[in-house]
Amino acid sequence: MKKGLILFVAFIVVATTLFGAGAREVKDEKLTFAVIPMFVGHPWFERCEYGAKLAADDLGINLVYLGPEKADAARQLDIFQDQVNKGVDAILVAVSEAEMWEGPIASAIAQGIPVFGFDIGGPGTLWLASGWEPAASGKAIGEGVVKDINGKGKVAILTGSLGSPLLAAREDAMRAVFAKYPGIQVIGTFPTEDDYERALSVSESILQANPDLAAFASTVTTNVPAAARATESAGLGGGKVSIWGVAMGEQNAEYVKRGTVKGGLILDSGKMTYLAMQIAHDYVTKGVLPKGGESYGWAGEPVTIVAEKASYAPDVLLTVDNIDEFNF
Repeated sequence: MKKGLILFVAFIVVATTLFGAGAREVKDEKLTFAVIPMFVGHPWFERCEYGAKLAADDLGINLVYLGPEKADAARQLDIFQDQVNKGVDAILVAVSEAEMWEGPIASAIAQGIPVFGFDIGGPGTLWLASGWEPAASGKAIGEGVVKDINGKGKVAILTGSLGSPLLAAREDAMRAVFAKYPGIQVIGTFPTEDDYERALSVSESILQANPDLAAFASTVTTNVPAAARATESAGLGGGKVSIWGVAMGEQNAEYVKRGTVKGGLILDSGKMTYLAMQIAHDYVTKGVLPKGGESYGWAGEPVTIVAEKASYAPDVLLTVDNIDEFNF
């Protein structure tokens, strides 16, 4: 009897060692996904957390949501590596300083931890769930500015990190539009690292140096309300300086109502992160990636570009009529 018991226990130990993946299914353990934003505390990334939590509840996933307090690539990499070491089932990232991430992301994937991008994403991720598809959104911003200023005047481009390929693609699309109009002068690209106070200071400096500025065109959400505040402080609110860019709702509500921001393109960042969680879950549990045409519950049906390994939620132009619907 004892011999039979010993053999049975030995079999269980060997089976657990050889078939570890099956052991999780037998124990019915929850998957754990780590979502690592560029930083925390910004309304944009707070909404991202909301979407991630909603997806985690819907899918029965343990969620770890961690990020540095400001854009700090070294600190973010530390958080990322800690989650790799803990052996989470998937990691979702929106990174700053993209050139620093290629090796760590490739290493994590090689260790069997799938890494997905959301928002701005990161180099070498298995898939990106984002919004404001860079070429389409950049073109829309450029064309909006052109229409506002009748194809002539000085334009300042505000961006986040100069190291982001996604932001560079959006800027390139803007510039391609502006290049068609000889009367438009792009006075430069001004990085703000997604910091509101820095964006405000940069916008104020631009207006002081260029009192005849016709427009601000922004690649990131932080810069739109900063540019709006700067123009109003300079007595140029109400649309005297055109402001176009990707934008949030609540932080621009009063500027939209006063007519200072007429070109805010909003994306519900919560739905974007919800989408990323759904895509990661499908990969971890079924081994599949999007092919296009899929619907993802609360996130709806994204625009999927398989060649880019990316799915994009559509954007909406903020107006006086719809601004109160976007209370985040």
